[in-house]
Amino acid sequence: MPQKPQCYQFGSTTLAKVNNSGELRQLLIDPLFASDTIIIKPNWISTDPAEFSDVESMRVLFEALNSRIVVVESYSLARSLNILKRGKSFIAEGKSVDWKWLLKGAGWTWMMDHPDWEWFKSEGHWDQLKEEDNAFLEKFGFIDLFWEFDVSYINVTEEVWSGRIADPAAIKQAVESRFKPVQCEQLYRMVPKKLYDLRGSTFVSLARLKMYASFTFKNIFGMIPDPLRSWWHGPDNNRIAASIIDINKVYHSLFNVYGICEALHSMTFADPEGEHRSTFAGRYSIADGGGVIAMGKDLVSLDAILLNLSDPSRRQIEEATMRVPINQAEEEFGAIDREAIEDARKMNIMGWLSPQS
Repeated sequence: MPQKPQCYQFGSTTLAKVNNSGELRQLLIDPLFASDTIIIKPNWISTDPAEFSDVESMRVLFEALNSRIVVVESYSLARSLNILKRGKSFIAEGKSVDWKWLLKGAGWTWMMDHPDWEWFKSEGHWDQLKEEDNAFLEKFGFIDLFWEFDVSYINVTEEVWSGRIADPAAIKQAVESRFKPVQCEQLYRMVPKKLYDLRGSTFVSLARLKMYASFTFKNIFGMIPDPLRSWWHGPDNNRIAASIIDINKVYHSLFNVYGICEALHSMTFADPEGEHRSTFAGRYSIADGGGVIAMGKDLVSLDAILLNLSDPSRRQIEEATMRVPINQAEEEFGAIDREAIEDARKMNIMGWLSPQS
């Protein structure tokens, strides 16, 4: 019999330390985990060491569940540099560039001004993207893991770009029966039919406690199928809060959403002298994760607690990507549990989320 994990309850949020799947199973007591199918959206934005949902952590979660498991994710150019280290070349602004050019600076801005992906689909990039993603799944052990647990994998980009989408009118009706309309109705055309057919199931946003503050609510931003989401960020990040909130409206309208943020085996922190360089946020080092996991069905309050407890080194992009969307989400997703935040602050557990303390 696994020992009872050390844990604290702050409102609907659980913060715990677990060593194995048996201990995690003792925490997954919410009725949502009785769902016949559980959909898991990992955090696969890049392959930076200890900055994405890895096979070891996903195995712990899979072993703790008794349901059919479906993993869902979209393509990401930052993740898909496995075969061609700079991706495929193309011409932009009169010069030869590549996928890596798109990830930052002038390339990021260029993509913001060219949100139509038809050129990408028609010039061989899509085929290369499929090869790159298969290489990612193979290299990091996910293909074997999925086979072992009989997991279905749905790639959002692949489904949407192939036209296999749910009826946009049905998505619109589901969203607007619960929330205000989204600001960009294109989102109603971005739900795979395969996922829509599973509506009513439990949907787990599995986030990674990593160097920059990006937790469970933000993780669902990755359900937008574009392999690079600079347009959804907008100039100076002026669209990102609305984009995060709107894609959450879509998935909260179709599924019973639950958030899990983990550092089961490792966690990262900003370090100017660090061995590793993040694709998006500078140099960093890796520390033992200590088996830390935070979870709850109120993603906004869960993330607010994490934001207030986590190491300041993780907050270098917090205003645009986390604090603003969390605060704005209160209007439609319900008030943040500030009493729970204060209770969490009073406990001597900040060191769980701060590897340098």
